[in-house]
Amino acid sequence: MKTNATTSQDPTRAQSSLDALHNRIQSNLDELHADLTQLATDLHEANQESSRARKDRMEGFKRALRDILQATDKAEKEWH
Repeated sequence: MKTNATTSQDPTRAQSSLDALHNRIQSNLDELHADLTQLATDLHEANQESSRARKDRMEGFKRALRDILQATDKAEKEWH
């Protein structure tokens, strides 16, 4: 048979167990939040790098096209 002291400790022990479970869950949620925040940052940086690379390719294409047009104009002038 349980004594009054043992009975009064059971709710405290149960609360302590629930607090420990809550702390573990909260810790996991905090880690997930940190991971998601880092993922969002990484994705944003990757998108910026991709955008810069795309702009660089377009500028390179435009330069090459201008060079071809200038070479064509120069060749045309030399032939006439």
